[in-house]
Amino acid sequence: MYLDGGLDAQALRFEGNIGSRTVGVHGLIKHFAGPDCIGVCIEEPFSGQFSSVKALFPMLGAAVLACELAGLPWSAVHLSKLKIHATGKGNAKKPEMQAAAKARWGKDLGEDEADAAWAGAYAMDCGLFS
Repeated sequence: MYLDGGLDAQALRFEGNIGSRTVGVHGLIKHFAGPDCIGVCIEEPFSGQFSSVKALFPMLGAAVLACELAGLPWSAVHLSKLKIHATGKGNAKKPEMQAAAKARWGKDLGEDEADAAWAGAYAMDCGLFS
């Protein structure tokens, strides 16, 4: 999220072992941590599957560490809060999140990009970094 109200909603896939994934997350945040970046909002990983525990939670830790090292405020938000913020219901499906993003920003976003955009919008609208 940036001082001008803009946000960079990216959904990136990091392949390989957990070491390369965590280094990739750290490098991405370090890359965007310029003076106009006001904070990072991270979607909390879904913990219902072993793959999340094995890969996503360490990546969340790497993101938090990168934010701390860069002096950036960060917030982790549960997906259901993003869905409620975007659509008014906590069990919204991906196409509903995309439609809400299209209505707000006037552009078509992919499924994961829409979730990422709503993470940033949630942080801005709720004043998490003010």
